[in-house]
Amino acid sequence: MKTHRLGIVSLVFCVFLTLGNTRLMAQDVADWSSWTSVVVNHKFNSSLRLMSKMQVRSKDNFSAFERFFVNAGLGYKVLPKWELKAVFAYHRRSSVSKGKYNAYRYHIGSEATWKKGDFRIRWRERFQQTFAFGDVENIIRSRLMFDYNIPSTILAPYFSIEAFNDLENDDSFKAERIRYMPGLKINLSEMYSLSVFYCRQDDVSRKTNIAGVEFIINL
Repeated sequence: MKTHRLGIVSLVFCVFLTLGNTRLMAQDVADWSSWTSVVVNHKFNSSLRLMSKMQVRSKDNFSAFERFFVNAGLGYKVLPKWELKAVFAYHRRSSVSKGKYNAYRYHIGSEATWKKGDFRIRWRERFQQTFAFGDVENIIRSRLMFDYNIPSTILAPYFSIEAFNDLENDDSFKAERIRYMPGLKINLSEMYSLSVFYCRQDDVSRKTNIAGVEFIINL
């Protein structure tokens, strides 16, 4: 019962954060984008798993292609609640200034999990390096996520907030980008689940609203 109340309180808190951020949306003009993803996870054993993700993104109010990427990597649990991750990705991107081009990225990081009943908190730290046109971008990404499996249902609402820190920026403590993401995961079966979400992305010079859907396969 205490866990149930904790989950409800956390969800209400996330709703207030989302509503507060929605007020900001009314104050500035922001484009709408979409992210459509398929995720595959394959467990070799209780500690080691293979991760892969394919995603297509649109931009300019859903009217233009922004990028396609596919990645693959490994996750290894060094402790029951702490997982190390390493992933490599290929990106096909499009922009007004550069046209269509290829980019390559890898990221390494770890995620710690705290769980109480049906309520869970996850903290992820990630270093990512992206290569395109001979340039290299180094980013630290920090994400805090809350999720709650509603008892006796297939529904699991969640909320995350993520900050991007550009290591090339002299002001190393200033987030270049922040993402606020409320969503709902629908557990269709032990193998398949569907996640739908809204993401508010606040960049230094641009705001973006993102509608997303993700299909997850656990092998």
